[in-house]
Amino acid sequence: MKWTFLILTLLTLISCNSYNRILKSDDYEAKFKEANKLYDEGKYERCVALYEQVYQRSPRTPQGEVSFYRLGKACYNVEDWYLASYYLSAFQAKFPYSPKVEETMFLAALCAVENSPEASLDQHETDVALNELQSFVSRFPNSERLDTCNFVMDKLRLKLEHKDFMNVKLYSKTENYRAAVVSSQQFLDNYPRSLNREDCWAILIRNSYHLAINSIDAKLEERIDQTIERFNIFLVEFPNSNYLREFEGYVEKVKKINIPTN
Repeated sequence: MKWTFLILTLLTLISCNSYNRILKSDDYEAKFKEANKLYDEGKYERCVALYEQVYQRSPRTPQGEVSFYRLGKACYNVEDWYLASYYLSAFQAKFPYSPKVEETMFLAALCAVENSPEASLDQHETDVALNELQSFVSRFPNSERLDTCNFVMDKLRLKLEHKDFMNVKLYSKTENYRAAVVSSQQFLDNYPRSLNREDCWAILIRNSYHLAINSIDAKLEERIDQTIERFNIFLVEFPNSNYLREFEGYVEKVKKINIPTN
């Protein structure tokens, strides 16, 4: 065991010395060869510096193209999504006629997907990911990767929907009646097939009622009418809802309110 450990240590030192010598040398053929060897062995973090040197030396050559492509793939394989996105996104601009454009554009979009945060956080990165996937679908409508794109896009849209519904519930919980009404209306318009549709309607009617009974005289009649109208629409769409008894009570109460006359 002792000799095995010593031999492995010696081989590692030799390998490191060889790598550092190539890294510092002016032999770009050796750099490219060593980078390819490391890449093929899955040593992605070590090949990056060599590929960067090769690309900087000859960006418009076949070696430069391979180096830039593998820079993106290496970063992708070690899950450095931001750096991978930089290389993969830039590849199509630097090598627009390369057969690898479809793959790099697809992987760049997946990097954006990986950068998409959980639903409770700001969803700017999710919007970016959706735009990149849509750009890929538009450019390569017959791609074998199309089903994957559609599946991922559906998941991202569901995340945005969840985020928007969380905002609706937050406005309602904090008794911000006006914001709850506006946001719930927008949610119902934006997500007509949402599984949260009935609950969102419930938030709309509940906050519409509270907005009405807390309204100033000038807006009282309008808001009472809106509450009743919303209830009637809800009744048609969800005739067997568990919310009906609660909302019938709201309607009875607003109908009994005396509306001031000028």
